[in-house]
Amino acid sequence: MSAKAIREYHGKKLVSKWISSYSDSVKYDIEDRALLVTPSLVDPNDTASFDSLLASNDWLSTTKLVVKPDQLIKRRGKAGLLAINKTFPEVVSWIQERMNKEAKVEVVSGILDHFIIEPFVPHKQTDEYYLCIQNYRYNDEILFYHEGGVDVGDVDSKGVRLSIGVDELPTIASVTEALLKLVPAERQVYLAGFIVALFKLFRDLNFVYLEINPLVFTDDGRITPLDMAAKIDETAHFLNAAKWGQIEFPAPFGRAEFPEEAYIKKLDQSSGSSLKLTILNPHGRVWTMVAGGGASVVYADTISDLGFGSELANYGEYSGAPTL
Repeated sequence: MSAKAIREYHGKKLVSKWISSYSDSVKYDIEDRALLVTPSLVDPNDTASFDSLLASNDWLSTTKLVVKPDQLIKRRGKAGLLAINKTFPEVVSWIQERMNKEAKVEVVSGILDHFIIEPFVPHKQTDEYYLCIQNYRYNDEILFYHEGGVDVGDVDSKGVRLSIGVDELPTIASVTEALLKLVPAERQVYLAGFIVALFKLFRDLNFVYLEINPLVFTDDGRITPLDMAAKIDETAHFLNAAKWGQIEFPAPFGRAEFPEEAYIKKLDQSSGSSLKLTILNPHGRVWTMVAGGGASVVYADTISDLGFGSELANYGEYSGAPTL
């Protein structure tokens, strides 16, 4: 398994597009209006270039908006990288002030170049929940807490869990009993059905991690993932390429992808074999070229154990009998 993080935009698009395929007769009306803004679409120095976004996304001018970077950055709100309840002109100004400029989040600095714009969802604090589904070796686990948001705290210690074996599926009854006792009774069945459908989607589309915080359930019966972090099993591309669509696996914030890494990634996606390259330190003196994922890990560990970890330039592997 190769767990790779995806952009929030792509994770939400996958959920909104496919959730109803896993929910039997219930249709979950998930917000699917979202726009990923990059330097290839707009010129931050030319306000008029943003007008092209309105042509195919008229909702941008008719609803209040939320905008934030979409670059695998955690705690964006606390870092001042979140704007809510804004008009489109205000969103344009906010992006222009930040696009292609360096930002520091905790100890990591990087260039901001991908932004997600979504409709603003008015709601109460009591409408927010925390939900996380995670894959383990012998089971999957659903972690839930009846409160959500940026100040939710340590959910690992206070949340409730439901473990599901690899040959099992959760039910509305099991989810309600294990996870939703502190949720208002009138919301339990509908929310449990959504969690069951989301779990089926999680497995079928080969997610390995899916965190939604907060998951908002408003009084009109609509469920909206406001903030999402997701990872999928990259090696399942041959199984799910049609459903995934044009998905990408960005480098972590603060580390730009090298052309050589992009080239190997392209080869890996077009092969049933495993081909990996990560440049750890381009100025390092120790470069490895080893066959097999297991061997590559042993070599990297040994180099570090011998005191040359700071000199290790790359991690690479090729296995599965690759051919040209």
